[in-house]
Amino acid sequence: MPFTNLNLCFSFNLVATTALKQLSSFECSEIYITNKTGQNIIIYDTNTADASRSFLLGNLENIVFKGITNSDQLSVLTTASAGTIYCRTAYYSNFSQTR
Repeated sequence: MPFTNLNLCFSFNLVATTALKQLSSFECSEIYITNKTGQNIIIYDTNTADASRSFLLGNLENIVFKGITNSDQLSVLTTASAGTIYCRTAYYSNFSQTR
């Protein structure tokens, strides 16, 4: 039986603004986010701007969120004006196979 790699990865970018915006929906177990907005962004683990559930990410910084099931579980907003963030999702499945 040939090996089939079940890992699924998707890349996308998003124009973030001062309004809270949910990330695109991709099934994943982790997401890598790069901030290239020219300013700080705030990342929330829900679609609600709850400051107690947020991460501040500086310009040109990266972060990896693990243990999620879909990228749309995160939302972002910028601190001043619009800018682009870059995302890469990864879904890691069980590698065990029957031989």
